[in-house]
Amino acid sequence: MLLDQYEKEERFWLKSVLGATSTDGLHAFRGEFVVLEGELKASAGKRTPPKALIKQAVILADADKLRMVAGNFESVDELPEFVARFKDELADDCVLVLYIDNLAESCQVDIEGSHYVLIEFREGMVWNELTEAFYVEKADLKGMSAEDKVAVVYQASKDFKPNYPTKTLEEVLATKTNAKREAWGAV
Repeated sequence: MLLDQYEKEERFWLKSVLGATSTDGLHAFRGEFVVLEGELKASAGKRTPPKALIKQAVILADADKLRMVAGNFESVDELPEFVARFKDELADDCVLVLYIDNLAESCQVDIEGSHYVLIEFREGMVWNELTEAFYVEKADLKGMSAEDKVAVVYQASKDFKPNYPTKTLEEVLATKTNAKREAWGAV
């Protein structure tokens, strides 16, 4: 399974969900997903924190392809790294929804045969934003395993038709802002 391979490669920085759904052959992950590893400190035998990370990742995969990837990038500069590393593992109809802190405006981008929805993101939780965008109600998820909830969100995503302008990756990278995610929580 693809997610098992990622676990062996230590791509899961933090895991809150990892397992099989009740749909045969589909596995779900939620947590922090490493796109670009930190440097290996030979003396300590450990890596520094990742250089590129999908925060609050929501991933659904079958045996060898990613079916859905959603999450938060701190910077749009991390997107080309994701594309370079994972383009061959994306299913032809993979749902790609990325919330990006320094994006100038929400848009759609076609990159190397895959369609990405990029959404300007300053605050909030990816899971809540996804369920709202895909019209999934809490009642729709009641009593399900965490893995099956990801599968339900994936099914609902197939009806998602965003009304964002289409841009090129070069345009998106050229118009990035200096915005940072708003901090919140205990002080």
